[in-house]
Amino acid sequence: MMFLYIYIVILLEMPAVLGVTVNQTPKVLIKGEGKTVYLPCKVTDLGSSDYIHWYQMKDGEAPSRLLYISQSGSVARDTNNPQANDFTVETSKLYDLKLRNTQKSHAAVYFCAYWDSTHMGNLIKRFGSGTRLVVTDQGKDKPKPPTLTGYLPSKKDEGKSAKQTLVCHASGMFPELVKFEWKINNAGTLTDVSDGDVVEQKNESPVVTVTSMLIVDKNKAQNDNYQCTVIHEGNPDGTQTLEMKKEKSKPSMEPKAADQDPVTCPPTEVPTTDQISGDSEQIPSMFLFVYAYGVLLMKNGLFFCVVSIFLLKRKAERKDKSSET
Repeated sequence: MMFLYIYIVILLEMPAVLGVTVNQTPKVLIKGEGKTVYLPCKVTDLGSSDYIHWYQMKDGEAPSRLLYISQSGSVARDTNNPQANDFTVETSKLYDLKLRNTQKSHAAVYFCAYWDSTHMGNLIKRFGSGTRLVVTDQGKDKPKPPTLTGYLPSKKDEGKSAKQTLVCHASGMFPELVKFEWKINNAGTLTDVSDGDVVEQKNESPVVTVTSMLIVDKNKAQNDNYQCTVIHEGNPDGTQTLEMKKEKSKPSMEPKAADQDPVTCPPTEVPTTDQISGDSEQIPSMFLFVYAYGVLLMKNGLFFCVVSIFLLKRKAERKDKSSET
């Protein structure tokens, strides 16, 4: 099961081949029990003899095919999936799944996929990004957008390390699934971050918080402006953006040691966006990043010591054998 899951994840990152594209948006759908939901799959440039396959992957289980659809609209269900008959396909929305009377047992991630025969003559099944279906009690739970908070690199470490960190927090959202995107803002022109490392972490207590940490060269962190965007179902337009700008040096604007409150936008009904431009060391979860990095260093050191002891012991045994002879 793990191998198949990894296989799917790898294929999700592969580009479309020969113009064929499979697009699944939104990433999350929330429906109450008993409601009707459409699971979208937009397909372009699919061959007339090809099919779109739909897979259902419940938490902790391997993906299971529900059905497959031809370009003419004919549907064949997979008898191995007991819920395959719960789903239908409409001609007006050819490759979309329709689910009536949604139940909590339907909660899963749904992937649409197709067979690609252009990879060195081999058939490879390529999957869309997937849509997670969250089923709630009678529709009482509505999507709640996250509170987005940003932290610029720590001023204490600006001269100590060749790398700097920018941090985005998304907290208090429902459902808990979010996606982060980092971009460089150059005079209003946004470009993808291509030379940075991104680490993500999820904390459950005291509230669910997902943290994205961008690690970049010190010079870029000090000179470039970055934009952190979080994609979530609860946002009015699906996304929420925070500009990570370096503030100009003004003594009167520097945060005091005893007062490290973030700069907060005026109260509105839209999702909250804050920025702390002082010290990323204030973030509680940053300790976990540092701790994880320390653990990796300790493991490497321990491995080195074990190998060294083994080599020394082996050398001593050879020396003893040579002395005996």
